[in-house]
Amino acid sequence: MAAISRSRRSTSGIALIVAGALFLLAVLLPLVSVSLPWLVLLADAAMVVALVILALGAVNNTVAKVSLFAGAVGWAVLALAGLGLVLPAPLPAIAALVAGVGGLIGAIVLYVGKEITNRAAVIFIVATALGLLYLLGAIGTLALGTLGTVVTVLFGAALIVAGVYFRRTEGRR
Repeated sequence: MAAISRSRRSTSGIALIVAGALFLLAVLLPLVSVSLPWLVLLADAAMVVALVILALGAVNNTVAKVSLFAGAVGWAVLALAGLGLVLPAPLPAIAALVAGVGGLIGAIVLYVGKEITNRAAVIFIVATALGLLYLLGAIGTLALGTLGTVVTVLFGAALIVAGVYFRRTEGRR
């Protein structure tokens, strides 16, 4: 049996599905001439919720807790920047790095520590790696161009798939 309670894992899965759907909508709606800039803000907030709930459920590993909380703080700062708050110049870039690296390290530690099932953990690692690429492109550290749209779509889709696997009841490993 996994160390994460089913209700917390399931709730974080719902938040991941919501975040993924919002990221997908934020990319796909402008292709049909509909612009809703607050979708990314809501997606960032959903990522904060998902990572905090997952960190609260990862009771057996302190490294996973700390890295997932760090990732949540990074996403929260990015959400605040999306609200239009004037932040010091390097802060959004630092927040993006903390969000991406914290989420990726947390996902890897959850996989290594067998906190979640193997398939869900691998998909979560892929999603957080794509999230790191998305964040590096979003802050201008990595010039992705059109590939940035593809990375964002893959990131959103991976979040949805990871959320679905988090929602599934856990059977035998």
